[in-house]
Amino acid sequence: MISELMRSYRGVLCRRCNEPIPVSPKVFSVQDEFEYSKTEAPGGFVARCRVCEHENVYAIRQLKTFDGEPRSRNAKRRAG
Repeated sequence: MISELMRSYRGVLCRRCNEPIPVSPKVFSVQDEFEYSKTEAPGGFVARCRVCEHENVYAIRQLKTFDGEPRSRNAKRRAG
């Protein structure tokens, strides 16, 4: 029960609808590499929102930790 309360995931906020977008473990492993290196190079990746289906480019430094479970895709919107 306690482990269920402690669930979290990493992601970014959608620029269109402001909902969290979960990212793959590979993306946040790159974030860890940037934090430990002295490089000032901006890192970026593309993510698609599961709620509004909007796709955009996000910077590695925009990653945040969100509590709970990621939302599932909006099946109605995709079917229409």
